[in-house]
Amino acid sequence: MTAIASNSDYAIQIQQAKAAGLLPKNMPVNRKGWETAQALEANFFQTMLGSMFEGVDGEGPMGNGPGQDAWRGMLIENYGQTIAAKGGVGLAPQIYREMLRHQELSAHASQRSGL
Repeated sequence: MTAIASNSDYAIQIQQAKAAGLLPKNMPVNRKGWETAQALEANFFQTMLGSMFEGVDGEGPMGNGPGQDAWRGMLIENYGQTIAAKGGVGLAPQIYREMLRHQELSAHASQRSGL
């Protein structure tokens, strides 16, 4: 999985997700968590798009060469990252919310056990 490189608009994107009702208003802003959630959504799209391109051969003199597979892989990776960065289908906010919820549950569990 490739990470979305240092998203400088992460706070704005989190605020937009809150305004759209995808995240609770009191959800904390966590840059690493948001970037990880976006990377997971990008990976989802890369997998989906990759399966769509399986078996598709290029056409014409520029579309069917020895570097086609490498180029196509990079193209699909970029498509996935771009779709996720533009909002995708809403997986990133859900993943982000669940990551923070599990982190909070772990913190409470360790406090109760005295760790």
